[in-house]
Amino acid sequence: MRILKSYGTEGGVIISAPEVDIEERKSEPAFIEFDGLPVPFFIEEVTPRGGAKYFVKLEDIDTLEQAEELVGKEISFEEEDDDDYEDIVGYTVIDQNGQKIGEITAFEDIPGNPCIEIAGGALIPCPDECILDVDQKKKTIKLQIAEGLI
Repeated sequence: MRILKSYGTEGGVIISAPEVDIEERKSEPAFIEFDGLPVPFFIEEVTPRGGAKYFVKLEDIDTLEQAEELVGKEISFEEEDDDDYEDIVGYTVIDQNGQKIGEITAFEDIPGNPCIEIAGGALIPCPDECILDVDQKKKTIKLQIAEGLI
């Protein structure tokens, strides 16, 4: 799905969604990627426009300028993930440089931004693209961690 253009002066957009019925999924958050991270938006209003296009008003997008920033971006809905991240609780986190960060004490399934909690309470985002290696024998997980995050 892609945001094709802005519509009106109050933040509306036209979305092309040939494979998704947005009306059926309007109660779910829609995700738009900014700087490589999916950001959730809630749909306030949706109206079919024909030809697999929809007029959509997103929460917190209230001006033409804000809507224009979204034009051309992909928009998606969270799909069910078969991975069971709960199994990594107790694993040791190692950063991309091989430095031991700490033990995973919890997994926070934040829609669009899964995070792990390290002993001491630090939350580290761990989307699939940041996982470099998982060693089940050693119970370690190697992550690409942004500089300054820890």
